[in-house]
Amino acid sequence: MSAILSLSATDLDEDDLQNLTHSLCRDLRDEVGINAHLATQPAAIGHKGDLSVLGQIAISAFGAGGFAVALVNVLKSYIERKPSLQFELQKNGGDKLTIKAEDLRGDDMARLTQVIKEAVEGKE
Repeated sequence: MSAILSLSATDLDEDDLQNLTHSLCRDLRDEVGINAHLATQPAAIGHKGDLSVLGQIAISAFGAGGFAVALVNVLKSYIERKPSLQFELQKNGGDKLTIKAEDLRGDDMARLTQVIKEAVEGKE
């Protein structure tokens, strides 16, 4: 199973957004234990190698059980530092799940964790 996690913030320029994307990608690998890498697209004719897609992380190989909780906790730590951040999670060509700061507060976290689990791992 794989998904794309997209980051956006109206108050970040492209360089800051991409730096934040690199940090989040690294944290997802190190803290959540999933296969995460910057999303890429084929280079245009005349250019070598694939190009990173601004603000996007490809994630796959989700760990057992605690993946959704760990993902929510990592995203929460980023939003606590940068409340304008917004995340979008899209499973291979499927529906998109938008995650904003208000989704990561109090009782909403338990609901959000379940929604992420269902969106990425499938309903059980």
